[in-house]
Amino acid sequence: MANRPKHVVEYALLVGAGGLIRVLPLRVGLCLGWFMAWCMHYLGGFRRAEAIRRLDEVFGDRFSDQERKHIAWISWRNLCFNAIEAIRFSKLTLEDVKKQPLVNEAPRLFKALEEEKAGYIFATIHMGNWDMAGVTADLMGMPIFSIARRQKNPLTDDYLNKARNAFNMEVILNDSKTLKGVIRRIRAGKVLAILPDVRNKTEAYPIPFLNGEANLGAGVALFARQCDCPIYPAVVRRVGWTKHEAIVFDPIRPDPTVEKTEDWKRIMVEMMALFDAEIAKTPEQYFWYNKRWVLDPI
Repeated sequence: MANRPKHVVEYALLVGAGGLIRVLPLRVGLCLGWFMAWCMHYLGGFRRAEAIRRLDEVFGDRFSDQERKHIAWISWRNLCFNAIEAIRFSKLTLEDVKKQPLVNEAPRLFKALEEEKAGYIFATIHMGNWDMAGVTADLMGMPIFSIARRQKNPLTDDYLNKARNAFNMEVILNDSKTLKGVIRRIRAGKVLAILPDVRNKTEAYPIPFLNGEANLGAGVALFARQCDCPIYPAVVRRVGWTKHEAIVFDPIRPDPTVEKTEDWKRIMVEMMALFDAEIAKTPEQYFWYNKRWVLDPI
């Protein structure tokens, strides 16, 4: 199938911007990202009202109007910073990531890999620069893999897949063979990095989250139970402009003595309650602009 003109334009812009950002120093690139974020947020108003509405829905009168606007701005700015950093991922080295505070949690995760009879699941949410955690783990030698959806634009999809595979981290596409592939890799001693805070497209499990009920699939819990492996929940936060820290929490383990659907729901409720509490501490670190909003109805 021939590529649409829109796809070609999007691809050309992505490649051009990517080439420029990779040759710029990091802070200069982030300044460019800040300017783009400011223009889109304050001049274009890109999804700003929706993000503020979501903050009101979740936190009620905890924050003033001005505070909600500030949280929304930092959340959007951080997303643009994440995009700049993602374009530059191929320039990262092991020495670069060792300067990041988030590596302080690495020894615990490597020790867990040694102690578990198989691999395990590393579950994080759309907070801070969530991709940085996976890239850091990969550069430090962890056998990590993730699942990705295909993009509508085949040109940008190919570009992004090549960027994701710039390191050793394996990215498998979400299709009919995903379940078997994930289970096989975890049982072989690999670590699945996954984002569970995404609304399921079909009716699944109503899980308390962000002052509402989120329709979440039980994929994380299903993988954990099928492989008899733990889930290590974690959150990532941006510190200033260029630093990233991470907190890894105690593992959540499946209970084979409980009926599987009850166990799936118990795992999801426990995990999302933990994430809920962390978002409440620093709401500006969470991504409030997701089109597929976790609390939206099916």
